Amino acid sequence: MREFLFNGLIYLLGFVGLAAVGLIPCRVWQVLRDTLKGGRQIRNIVLAFLAIFFAVVALWSDVYIAGRVFKCLARTYCGPSIASGWVYLAMLGVVYIIFEIICFAIRKACRAKEVGPVI
Repeated sequence: MREFLFNGLIYLLGFVGLAAVGLIPCRVWQVLRDTLKGGRQIRNIVLAFLAIFFAVVALWSDVYIAGRVFKCLARTYCGPSIASGWVYLAMLGVVYIIFEIICFAIRKACRAKEVGPVI
């Protein structure tokens, strides 16, 4: 039963990773556009730098893992097992899910209203 769940998780994350190959550049564009629209408050500037940093990390991961998948598909040897391509896609799926969680947190922080001092 454990092996069935583990394989199902790999395939599920693999499909997310397959979609993430095209979704990450689009989401990076959206997040950076929305984040950079913020005012010139120090909080918005810090959040913009965080968004840029995580966007670069996500894009680099996307390009690197997509290159590994391309090499896997283009060569006769992919890896130590048949599922190596799925494992690469699953890694990209995990990167995409983490990126979406970070984007959600940054978006929430950008929309948070300023709260005055509590006495």
